[in-house]
Amino acid sequence: MPESLDKKGVLKAMSVALVASILGIAVLGWQYNRLEKKQLPALEEKIERNSAQEVLRRFLETRADIFLTERAMEQKIKGEFTLEDSVKYYEILKVDKLVADSYRFNVKVGNFIEIITLTKILGSYYIDSIETAG
Repeated sequence: MPESLDKKGVLKAMSVALVASILGIAVLGWQYNRLEKKQLPALEEKIERNSAQEVLRRFLETRADIFLTERAMEQKIKGEFTLEDSVKYYEILKVDKLVADSYRFNVKVGNFIEIITLTKILGSYYIDSIETAG
């Protein structure tokens, strides 16, 4: 009789462990789906924005041609903007998400406001246009 009680106890313990593990897997699956649908796109968007903002920061600090697309180079050649030495003070006033992989930054540079558009090309962001506001 004691052996059959031990077997029943072991079976009960195994059954409880199995049910608990299945329940745990179901809860983890539900949480993953919730994260995937709601929070991962927001996180990916934030990472992309930070990546574009980092390129903007490096551009403002160096004002190097290497960050410009062909369109921005044409603007520069036409004299629509000039690349001064590095910018010591700037403030990002506004960020707008445009079409896929493009951002528009309103940046206060000294006493001027520049509208700088960045576009992602082959996995990296580049300055696509620079306009002086007002």
